[in-house]
Amino acid sequence: MVSTLGRFDAAVLAGVVLVTTGAVLGNGVLFVSATVPFVYVVAATVSRPPDPSVAVERSLDPAVATPGQPATVTLTVRNEGERILPDVRIHDRPPEGVRIEGRPCGCFSLRPGEADSLTYEVVAGHGDYEFGDPTARFRPLSGVDFRTDRLSATGDGTFRCQRLAASPEIRAAADRRIGARTADSPGSGIEFHSVREHRHGDAAGRVDWRGFAKTGELTTVNFRETNASETAIVVDARTPNRVVRLPGYPTAAEFAAHAAEQVFDRLLAADHRVGLAALGIDADAVATTTPSDRGGRPWVPIGDDATTRTRVEAVLDAVVDAAAADRASPRPAFAGSVRHHAEPTNAAALRERVPRSADVVLVSPLLDDPPLSLARTLSAAGHAVLVVSPDVTEGGETAVDGLGPRVAGIQRRLRLQRLRSRGIRVVDWETTDPLSTAMEGSA
Repeated sequence: MVSTLGRFDAAVLAGVVLVTTGAVLGNGVLFVSATVPFVYVVAATVSRPPDPSVAVERSLDPAVATPGQPATVTLTVRNEGERILPDVRIHDRPPEGVRIEGRPCGCFSLRPGEADSLTYEVVAGHGDYEFGDPTARFRPLSGVDFRTDRLSATGDGTFRCQRLAASPEIRAAADRRIGARTADSPGSGIEFHSVREHRHGDAAGRVDWRGFAKTGELTTVNFRETNASETAIVVDARTPNRVVRLPGYPTAAEFAAHAAEQVFDRLLAADHRVGLAALGIDADAVATTTPSDRGGRPWVPIGDDATTRTRVEAVLDAVVDAAAADRASPRPAFAGSVRHHAEPTNAAALRERVPRSADVVLVSPLLDDPPLSLARTLSAAGHAVLVVSPDVTEGGETAVDGLGPRVAGIQRRLRLQRLRSRGIRVVDWETTDPLSTAMEGSA
């Protein structure tokens, strides 16, 4: 606890000065005026700051957020004493390295048993962030004195931000775009293909019972099968993408890793075989032993087993670690990244790893031109290419003011148009919205 009597000391000093000056000059007015600060001093002696008994609770909604997703912080203050607290001013201590939307402070007047709360939002990249103890200042009704206490808050003390805080919801729209391939041969799918004579052993559910009722002949319905396909996910984590929309936000590369993990989990859950490549990091930076292409970049071979999942998670962790290190460095936000040296994608080394029959999902913020060349190269080689592009430029509610981000936003939109003009499918993801919404909206 820290207590100060700043106003009290000032009143005492003013009274002494007035009395002394009045006595020396023989001025009765000044002498009488000294009674005003002395009355203030007397009031201060009978009106001390309350001895508070308060409880503070902090809650987060959601408890676990995804990178870039705002979480609402609610700090509730309850007067558990028997005296009225006329002036309670409390200031929460948010974690360092997060962006704060709103004010983490409030001023309340609390009767015994009464509670009040303040709310604000925090936004961060991948990681765990610790809150500090809030500070409260209490004043009496006269306001002539105050005391300051450091309070211990119950409830949520850690803000956890993970790439997948909840099960991804990339539903039918994503299935139509990636990971599913319609076969020409008949089978047991859901789309009608043909009718043939009934054979012994055919499932009863495939018998054309309506036709049997009309003609008395048993026939079996064939459906067009949908086969699982192979998909390679390419994450663009090159240095030009390690920039942020605003201080405290995740980098574009972190958003790319988040999107890649959602796509990977959705495809794997649908029994598809998936692989992953990461641009901008070395295979040596991955904690788990992972194959690489001839450029030294990590390459997780296409598969659907536990080893594939472990390797993919390790590669995405390496991407996030590299991007987060740049985010923590003392560098400007996105406004300083419009002009930079283009870092190549080495499309030839990647093509050697991706099977000819595989679809490709390229996850890139499209902040420079090399990803366009990579997408066109893969498309020309016969791969079905889908580009998922998180937008960290001047779009959205959290837009950055300034010429740099606006120019970068215009350049990015032109790149999207160039890809679409080549027949390449593009998902333009505004990162303040769920990725599932962008996927379904682009169907």
